[in-house]
Amino acid sequence: MRFSILDIWADGYERIAHIRLINSESEFFVSFIEHDEYINSGKSIKRTAGTQIEGNLQIEFVNDFSSSDEKPFYCQNIPQSPFIQAVVDVIEVIDNFSIRANLSGYAVPITTEFERRIPKLLSERILIYGELRIDIGL
Repeated sequence: MRFSILDIWADGYERIAHIRLINSESEFFVSFIEHDEYINSGKSIKRTAGTQIEGNLQIEFVNDFSSSDEKPFYCQNIPQSPFIQAVVDVIEVIDNFSIRANLSGYAVPITTEFERRIPKLLSERILIYGELRIDIGL
């Protein structure tokens, strides 16, 4: 998927970016690692506002989840943070710590990784809390 960077912050190799899905109104705050650009707290030179990137969204560090009857949604209510709360539809359980799921506003199934073992029989719709990351193409 292609995204446009709306804003980006750097700290060491870690990045937080505010991105918009190309040809869509869907916006996300995501984190990623920039392996070849180290910056002491500031702005990235390699990637700036207006730069387009290609990658896949994923949710990591999920340590809390529960069954849900709510409609699928996501919210990122901490300013400039990749923290995400979402109700997702589970497509498949990959292994004891990860699933593939549908995220509202994003057309491609995403991988979701949990911090603790998940049950083999997981509800079809779950509420999760984690970090939204993007696996970017170089």
